[in-house]
Amino acid sequence: MLNRSGQCPFLIPVMADGLWMYPVPAYCRRPDAPMKVPARGTLTRVCTTCEHARCPGFQMSRRGQASPAT
Repeated sequence: MLNRSGQCPFLIPVMADGLWMYPVPAYCRRPDAPMKVPARGTLTRVCTTCEHARCPGFQMSRRGQASPAT
């Protein structure tokens, strides 16, 4: 992964990437929502940078709100 100091706190490194259909370096695991696998572009542009603060999921979790049903 890229910048650990500026990345989203809900980003979890993938340890056994052979278990994934499309290997990625990390997934998003918020306490109030199901696990999500961000697209590589999102991971690079948002999740591993300070831009994660603009992510709607991050903002909902930070405020302690439940995520909307998808």
